[in-house]
Amino acid sequence: MKDAKKLVVALLVLVAAAAITACGSSDSSTTDTSGEENVPVSGQFAPVADAPAGDSKVDGEAELTRADGGTTVSLSVTGLEPKTEYVAHLHTGGCDQADPGGPHFQFKKGGSEEPPNEIHLEFSSNAAGEGEAEASSKREVPIGEAGSVVIHSAEGESHHEAATEGSGEAETVMASLFVHEGVDHSKEGPGHGAQPEHAHSEKIACAELEGAAAGEGEATAGAGEDVPTIVVRDGEPVGGIQTLEFSAGEEIRFRVSSDAAEEIHVHGYDIAKDVPAGGTIEFDFPAELEGIYEAELEGLGVQIAELRINP
Repeated sequence: MKDAKKLVVALLVLVAAAAITACGSSDSSTTDTSGEENVPVSGQFAPVADAPAGDSKVDGEAELTRADGGTTVSLSVTGLEPKTEYVAHLHTGGCDQADPGGPHFQFKKGGSEEPPNEIHLEFSSNAAGEGEAEASSKREVPIGEAGSVVIHSAEGESHHEAATEGSGEAETVMASLFVHEGVDHSKEGPGHGAQPEHAHSEKIACAELEGAAAGEGEATAGAGEDVPTIVVRDGEPVGGIQTLEFSAGEEIRFRVSSDAAEEIHVHGYDIAKDVPAGGTIEFDFPAELEGIYEAELEGLGVQIAELRINP
């Protein structure tokens, strides 16, 4: 009888120990994955086509981190002209577009062309042609909208403190750089007036961050690759109409994220899905029909993608 009691006590001790171990493992797992939302996206700089001879060997990295509801963009480059001023902007498109980077990223599309509505970094290279910069915004750049960081020559750029747009919000910048207005002086019209021809700065190099924002560049959803995501803001596809290319017989897969509720309609295949405001939906169907087909915002009649189904 005593032996039986000892056996019962021993079993209870083992069960308690196992429970404690399991709890500890669960806590450890939660801790290890807690920082996944803050994983940065990065890209390597390469000179754009027709870059000035003095900047044709630019190399380095750009990085974007989302954390605590804000965004930080940094860069570190070599191969620049020594002791020269440069400016970098966050763009919505990819580096392979005809106009590398496409339009500037804006928190409010069509709003102010200066911070805090845009993210700008200005810096000077040292005697060795090296440069570093970092700028932070209190707002978070939506996932899929950070297409690239493009470095420009600083000629003709305005050098001012960050504007607050009446919100009291300002950009946080390192002492080695400042955020400037970045007005596109190439524009003319009401409130702009004629501007000097040299005021539009020249693009030097581009670092692609999120391929989903490649805009009018081509994207392929092959095996093992990320599913392309089309981001819709203010009734328009960010970075322009995206071209998605597939082969007949494979699966057509892509996602649509939208800031407003809409019906997404794939013509030809006649497939429609509703995306909720602030939500994302995914299309997944076989490529049975060859040709070129449009995906559009049905309610607005705005095309957001072109599906090319090759033989």
